[in-house]
Amino acid sequence: MKQESLTHNKVKNDFRSYVAQTKSKIDSELSKLTSILSDLKLHPEIEYAVLSRGKRLRPLLVILSAESVGGTRDQVMKLALAFELMHTATLVHDDIIDRDEMRRDKPTVHTKWSVNDAILTGDALIALAIEQASSYGEAILKTVAHGALELCEGEQMDIELSLKNPTEESYFKRIREKSASLFKASTYCGALAGGGSSSEIDSLSAFGENFGIAYQLRDDLLDLTHKGTNVLKDLESGSVTLPVIHFYGNSSPEEKRQFESKLQEVMKPNWSTSTELSESILRMLVQSGSLSYCKKKIDEHIDRAVAAVSGLKKSEFKTFLIEMTNMLRTSD
Repeated sequence: MKQESLTHNKVKNDFRSYVAQTKSKIDSELSKLTSILSDLKLHPEIEYAVLSRGKRLRPLLVILSAESVGGTRDQVMKLALAFELMHTATLVHDDIIDRDEMRRDKPTVHTKWSVNDAILTGDALIALAIEQASSYGEAILKTVAHGALELCEGEQMDIELSLKNPTEESYFKRIREKSASLFKASTYCGALAGGGSSSEIDSLSAFGENFGIAYQLRDDLLDLTHKGTNVLKDLESGSVTLPVIHFYGNSSPEEKRQFESKLQEVMKPNWSTSTELSESILRMLVQSGSLSYCKKKIDEHIDRAVAAVSGLKKSEFKTFLIEMTNMLRTSD
């Protein structure tokens, strides 16, 4: 047992070291890329958006997928940057749609400059992403474009989805397209560019999709339960997430009425954050088993992601992919 613990700790430490080194390289390459664009009038906005703090999960997955099938980091770095640029573009545009004024503790692009500047910045980042991916061939370029289209479709569903007849099916369709599509494209393209076989590419594609779904589920859960922040952020904006959908599907008419009454308070313009109201809503979701249900679904998709890459040849990169999924696991 002690030996197993030591081995697991070594894997975790090796993984942390790998992520830190790879993120540093990604950040360095992004910095070089934005510096080349210094003549553009939008350069300050582009640099601000691209070089803000981020997890760099999508480029990490591109690189890890390539390395797990025998490719190299340098071989797919431009492709990794393409996915980060595409992701950043969506964040810039999402912030406009959601009217968010802050991202990662910094003013959003449209807040710091203007909505027009932010729209053009997002457009420029999409163009840059296509440029970075273009040297990898038609199949990869089409996959990047298709992933972006799915993301747009998911965003539209996000706008339309409301508390009127919310269903689990519509929720999962939305996050599969809005969130998981870019993760799936990242692992697919990374494996393809890294020289993977058809079965390896399919395995990593499935890994990416399930990782992306688990990631979004966890993100939605944290938005409701994370201490020290406005835990009602999603509810305030009218966004419908799995815990809320589960609550609606498993509660009495009176419980729904009480919940909706609290939501109406949350969604009033300029409402003041109330700890008591936050705790009351959270308590209802806990008592209904809705948070536990969400955690169960996270673990299900993590297990599917791990199973998807079980057939890959043994390597530290395969181990790191699995370790990435462990970051998403929740505990009661």
